[in-house]
Amino acid sequence: MRFIGCKENLLDFIENFVKQKDIRGNVFCDLFAGTGSVAKHFKKLGYKIISSDLLFFSYVLQKVYIEQNQYPKFAKLLKYLKIDSVEETLFTSDSQNAKEIIKYLNNLEGVDGFIYKNYSPEGTQGQSYSRKYFTGENSKKIDAIREKIEEWKKSNLINEQEYYFLLASLIEAVPFVANISGTYSAFLKEWDKRAFKKLTLEVPEIIKSNETHKVYNTDGLKVLDQVKGIDILYLDPPYNERQYAPNYHILETIAKWDKPDIKGITGMRSYENQKSEFCNPKTGIKALGEIIKKNNFKHLLLSYNDDGIMPESEILKLFNNAGKSEITEQSYQRYKSNSNGEQKDGVKEKIYYLKSVNPQNKLNDLSGSEWIFFLNSVEVTHYSTKGTDGFAHHLRGKHPSPKPPQLMKKFVDFFTKEGQVVFDPFMGVGGTLIACSLSNRKGVGVDLSKNYIDLYKKVCKELGVVEQTTIVGNSLELDKLLPKNTKFDFILTDPPYGEMLSKKRTGQKKKKTGVAIATPFTNHETDLGNMERENFLESLKNVIAKSAEYLKPKGYIAVFVKDLQPNGNGHNMLHCYITSKLLEIPDISFKGYKIWYDATQKLYPFGYPHAFVANQFHQFIMIFRKEK
Repeated sequence: MRFIGCKENLLDFIENFVKQKDIRGNVFCDLFAGTGSVAKHFKKLGYKIISSDLLFFSYVLQKVYIEQNQYPKFAKLLKYLKIDSVEETLFTSDSQNAKEIIKYLNNLEGVDGFIYKNYSPEGTQGQSYSRKYFTGENSKKIDAIREKIEEWKKSNLINEQEYYFLLASLIEAVPFVANISGTYSAFLKEWDKRAFKKLTLEVPEIIKSNETHKVYNTDGLKVLDQVKGIDILYLDPPYNERQYAPNYHILETIAKWDKPDIKGITGMRSYENQKSEFCNPKTGIKALGEIIKKNNFKHLLLSYNDDGIMPESEILKLFNNAGKSEITEQSYQRYKSNSNGEQKDGVKEKIYYLKSVNPQNKLNDLSGSEWIFFLNSVEVTHYSTKGTDGFAHHLRGKHPSPKPPQLMKKFVDFFTKEGQVVFDPFMGVGGTLIACSLSNRKGVGVDLSKNYIDLYKKVCKELGVVEQTTIVGNSLELDKLLPKNTKFDFILTDPPYGEMLSKKRTGQKKKKTGVAIATPFTNHETDLGNMERENFLESLKNVIAKSAEYLKPKGYIAVFVKDLQPNGNGHNMLHCYITSKLLEIPDISFKGYKIWYDATQKLYPFGYPHAFVANQFHQFIMIFRKEK
């Protein structure tokens, strides 16, 4: 359907923003639903939808596309019309009964009704105004179908679900035969060729869902008074001073079928009760402020563009006073209806993002549900090393053990607030630092290898992310590398474990790849990855102790550890050895751990058929805190 501000072409932009910000939740609320394109899209993604609009014809569409999760059966009406109903089987469509009713409506003969008498040239001939919104034939067909639907409703032959289903089908069909440039605020002087098409109803496509959805036909503020627990509140208000109701007055009349008093050359109905406050910059900002004050959402997304009448400075003032905010934008080509595809001047379509933050949360910017989600003891991931999920893995993979930036981001987001500083004393190719860039944090990384740091810089350039502070040097000598007044909010690192990589391979790695050569991190003598276990543990303790000197009190330290296979020398659970060693550092306490399971790795039948040998696809992330 042609509709002002329709977001059909921007759905990927909106969805990708939600994914990039890792916005979680189940309830998606759209207070300016329009034709429902955004609400429908997020319903398909599995969200529970709440939607509303001041326009009644929009409400009709929402009643079908949002609230309905299955096709209506029309059992009573089919029996009345003496049409055999079709039972749903593996070989029949669940929309078959609906198709029969739509077919019946399409075969009705036209009648001289309200639309014909007021919006066709034949029906308005001799009146004060001659209008040509529809041909005589199509206007009569609209009247016949609309009268029939109303008759069935009054006779209790169809229920509410079936009533709105048929109305939606008619409303969707009307624009395809309307002699307009895009809205009903005026008709064309000359006939558009589409106006001569025969009005034909189609079966609305129902989006299957297991959620119970709710739609409203009222002001958005009233919806917020009735609904609680909104995860994502999406706003797409009018951008300019043109009210929507007069632009779609004929669709409103068809939807309501109240046969109102009309006036003027366009046959306009009254719309005093359907005016949006967002069509005025002052009242729009005031209304936006009232929505924000309700504070019954976790995330707010405002769609707007640089043609909008509300000043960006005023929008940001409201957002910044309420929580964490940011803007993202995308160039968008505008099209004019009936322009034969000719592109018009582009605009910047923007998403203003507001995240509601609990002022009592001193650790991070997460909501309660996001906090709980992180506390899951096992982090299962399926990150691909290809495409966007790979984060330039073709470069990062030159390091023996690169960590996924998406994974590191989860820890950065939990243990810091926006703008805080994260330190990685073994940065490698910068998984931690890339995560900082993705989360709008500051990162500092140290590594012995200039080659790895150069790779990190190439990755940043390829990904287009901010390059963080890097230092080539030995973390055992941090006092020589960092200014004395340096302060960190969080330490996140994956130390080089020499027993895994610096020695000739046997077992798993050799069986998987056929490669037995050692793959050390570097050839430096001072590289922890080249040390025997006792020296490694002591050196790691020293690095963490020196790093902790720059860490704020109550700041956290997260250390990745992967255990070795047990052998005759002991259990080889490195996470136990490391935890005990790091607890020798004064004022450092152990707070627990998470387990990372990389589900992309393949199982191998080690030990078969003689003995048990475990596949070790998991790593421990040991969490410590500096108490003073």
